[in-house]
Amino acid sequence: MMSFKFIWIPALMVLLFLVILNSYIYINQDNFIFLKQDINPNKIRPHGSNFEDVYLNMDDGSLFKCWFVKTEDYKNKPVLLYYLGKGGYIEKYVTLFNTIVKKVDVSIFSCSNRGCGTNKGNPSEEQLYKDALVPLNYLKKIQTKQLFIFGNSMGCAIALETASKNQENIHGIILENPFLSIKDMSNKNHPFLNFFLISFDILIRTKMENNKKIKKIHIPILFNISEKDEVIPPEHSKILFELCPSKNKFRYFSKNGTHNNIIKDDDGSYHKFMKLFIETATSLHDNQNKKNIDDLLPEPQV
Repeated sequence: MMSFKFIWIPALMVLLFLVILNSYIYINQDNFIFLKQDINPNKIRPHGSNFEDVYLNMDDGSLFKCWFVKTEDYKNKPVLLYYLGKGGYIEKYVTLFNTIVKKVDVSIFSCSNRGCGTNKGNPSEEQLYKDALVPLNYLKKIQTKQLFIFGNSMGCAIALETASKNQENIHGIILENPFLSIKDMSNKNHPFLNFFLISFDILIRTKMENNKKIKKIHIPILFNISEKDEVIPPEHSKILFELCPSKNKFRYFSKNGTHNNIIKDDDGSYHKFMKLFIETATSLHDNQNKKNIDDLLPEPQV
């Protein structure tokens, strides 16, 4: 009788621990997965007159601040709808946006993520997907002729979700350091925690299954891959590339690129390659060139 008691009490304590842990994770998971971030004054850089403030109403009534960063003769040039990564707000992307606009000769439209910068609210996977459609519809409304979608890190999930359902309106997609899914990232970053979860698939609402969404993409797509990414394994991008059914898909490898600095030790080829991809995808979209993109884009040096 005593031995049974000694077994029963520890077992009950373990069960209680698992229930409390799983309940806590279920209730607070959005706080773990998404990052709400206020503006850091030290990250702000002055921007030029080509930065236009645009305020868009989200589906829940929230008013979001966005930027339309315009290149010269912007009405006749491509526009990148740029979805930021985790905790992203536009004010800390001044230098990055300026560089792309200058070197690639495109305009950029981007909004701070929900709960980041001046944009209020609580982020979730479903809500981020809803938010992403608002700037897309805005750009369609102002009759943007050459529209590309750019996703960075977590923004890749938003880019793929948006692009997969609007391919007829998009010339191409650029994914920078994407991941396979939240589950795959959890297995990498928290392997021991997963051992204590009753069921990951049931417990975790946020899926971001890029490995499924990529199979729906048939328009031109470019994968920018940092070979020394310390956050997302470069193998995730390589697997997504193989899963993508698009006949016009390509990869750019940054040999010394890191997760937050893909142009580390870059010789200028990153922006040149992006520009060439956009030009080629535009030609394919306009039926001016029927060649496969692999015949038009040179293999980057690795």
